[in-house]
Amino acid sequence: MPGGSGFWAERVLITAASAAICPAGLDPVQAGALPVAGLTAYQSLEALGLSRGQRLLITNGGGATGVLALQIAAARGIEVTVTASASAAERLRGLGALEVVDYHDSDWAGRVRGGFDGALIAAGGTAQAALSLVRDGGRLVSLTSDAPTGERGITSTDLYVRPDAAQLAHLAEAVVEGKLKQNVEALPLSEGPAAFAQVSAGQAGGKKLVLVLT
Repeated sequence: MPGGSGFWAERVLITAASAAICPAGLDPVQAGALPVAGLTAYQSLEALGLSRGQRLLITNGGGATGVLALQIAAARGIEVTVTASASAAERLRGLGALEVVDYHDSDWAGRVRGGFDGALIAAGGTAQAALSLVRDGGRLVSLTSDAPTGERGITSTDLYVRPDAAQLAHLAEAVVEGKLKQNVEALPLSEGPAAFAQVSAGQAGGKKLVLVLT
């Protein structure tokens, strides 16, 4: 509702199950970047159900969600291969990727050893190629609403993030402890339209953009 100063004051109501207390030591910008990308990464790995020693393919492994999924999976002892730009390869290997494949290569799927136990699709248009690399009876989870029809006993599903306070608290602690790294850029609220255009065009460079009041 409008206040006396001429500004609009808004209230946002959420349930306790949808929020977690920000732990001491967690920067507000890092906290603001975490919920959607973090919960999506965490829940997609839960859906895939992989265990230590199994192999995972992540498309767009350098994106805000993909890079978190990479770190969580690697910490669990899962062998992770990601598609990303060549310029991001060194950083992603440092975060736990066993192999980084340049997605600019039109035959990237032909340069990857197949037989993955699971595939996480975070780049539109890559689901069908990724499916061909999953072993019989494996699993594919798409974050881009384009999960192909399963074949060879493969379970193929789309995933949509849901609020979960306990999972969010766990992720926040991991960031504070340095076990989970985010690539975040803070921008003034006035740059919101430009930030939206940048993200919509896929030009965020793997960064999570957070708007802040200045």
